Amino acid sequence: MTARITIVALAVTLLVGCSPTKQARSMETSGFLGDLYPRMHKGGDNEGLLLYKNPKILLIPRGTYKKILLDPVQVWGEASADPAKQQEMQQVAEMLHSLLYRSLEKDYEMVTSQGPNTLRIQAALTRADKANVALRAISTIPAPMNVLALSSLVKNLGTGKPLFVGEISAEIKLLDAQSGEVLAASADRRVGNKRLDADSFDSWDDVHKAMEFWAEQIRYRLCQQRGGGNCVMPKN
Repeated sequence: MTARITIVALAVTLLVGCSPTKQARSMETSGFLGDLYPRMHKGGDNEGLLLYKNPKILLIPRGTYKKILLDPVQVWGEASADPAKQQEMQQVAEMLHSLLYRSLEKDYEMVTSQGPNTLRIQAALTRADKANVALRAISTIPAPMNVLALSSLVKNLGTGKPLFVGEISAEIKLLDAQSGEVLAASADRRVGNKRLDADSFDSWDDVHKAMEFWAEQIRYRLCQQRGGGNCVMPKN
């Protein structure tokens, strides 16, 4: 009984003040970044799980890139035989493109063709799974006899991902639009946190919140790279 009470108390603590999503501990790569994978390393705080930076970045004068060419987000990964799943993935990819565009247009001129002083961004959605809203809600209620809550807590502690939450993985590379040289690349995966709020009853909310985070994260990183004085770090 004492052990169950302790676990329940811990579950309540984890539910208080947590962000909608968090970075996963690991991810499977899709092949989108090709020969860049061997040159990638583990990212640091507020970076992707895997990261590559071209050493030439240090030689590029700050403020060089004033325009961005944002390609449509591709769908990579294992093909699904389910047409509905394929359509869902495409819709999520289009949403990610829209969020990236709306975030980056605040600081850059968005263009549709290659040219000087232009940064080209290519991204791929490699996984997107919605949450099981009903089971997530039930497993979020901390009660001594709630087997789903205890199982989800144990799963979260063991793997970093609670049961029944949504998740999303994506890979991205930044290139000089004129030369085609890759300047940086990143691969990341985010999963939902256990929470009970109005948004948590939307099965795609974890995915949407993760994409919103990425859009602001990329804007923040580019702001830092050009030496901006008002860079706003997204809340993780």
